[in-house]
Amino acid sequence: MMIRLVCSIVLVLSILDQCVHAQKVKIKKGVENDSQKDQKTALKRGDDNSCNCAGVRCGISNREGRVVGGKPTGQTEYPWAAALSYRGKLYCGATLVTNEHLVTAAHCISGITKSRVEIVMGSYNKSDTSEPSRREHKVKEWWAHPDFNRRTFNNDIGIIRLDKKVDFDHFVRPVCISEANPRSTFIGEKGIVIGWGRQDENGVPSDVLREVRVPIMSNDECKTKNYKPKEITDNMMCAGFDAGKIDACQGDSGGPLLLEKQTSGGTPQIDLIGVVSWGQGCARARYPGVYTRISRYTEFINSKLSNGCKCPRS
Repeated sequence: MMIRLVCSIVLVLSILDQCVHAQKVKIKKGVENDSQKDQKTALKRGDDNSCNCAGVRCGISNREGRVVGGKPTGQTEYPWAAALSYRGKLYCGATLVTNEHLVTAAHCISGITKSRVEIVMGSYNKSDTSEPSRREHKVKEWWAHPDFNRRTFNNDIGIIRLDKKVDFDHFVRPVCISEANPRSTFIGEKGIVIGWGRQDENGVPSDVLREVRVPIMSNDECKTKNYKPKEITDNMMCAGFDAGKIDACQGDSGGPLLLEKQTSGGTPQIDLIGVVSWGQGCARARYPGVYTRISRYTEFINSKLSNGCKCPRS
């Protein structure tokens, strides 16, 4: 099967020989004092004071204009979007979930030399290095899921910890991590995919952040398309049109599949429900995009966010 990675395949293949072996680090456990316990408790409930959220709520976008699939987003519409570059070239996307953590795909970080990766946030035009909102970061550490399978792309999820904490503002804020039941299917919902990736299968990456909206289908329906049924596991979800034409190819691998809902107060709030993972070609008929299902990895994600600040929902 020809696997479609939304990041540049040529670039990824050229850097696989830069693999580094993950080192096991022993963490010394000490006795927590009351202050440390209070901080952990506050972190779990998303306390503004302990996290310095300063009133920021997760998942609140900046709507500056209506955008349709495949078109540029508003300049600050998705303040959690992050671009990963290797030696100055875009190769994957990621999503900010705390003040120092990103969610991405395992294949975007597995076997890659992290010291050569640069992360850009607060950016609309990734080629415009003079953007006043632009934030540049390096990687402090990262974790690909221990059961990630590069052949099948099962368990294709990873967490990145930034070299320094982010100060939240209008341009950079976290998305909400889905709290959906692992059995939630989101069938019939329209997912939002964002990124700076290719605009067509043989095209070049976009300079500006773009979005597409794609219908989410059941895994049973996905298995009736042109994929082999065994290729689609319970850890995956599919989204796309039967005729193709619009696909996650217009967002980078590792970037988000988002779901927008209305809060009780009527404010739109956005959850991270999936991660762009793989597919056949790009926007081909009967080959929907395949995403890692976030709700299957709550324990793994939370285990890596212990030092980060998760802002509360509205």
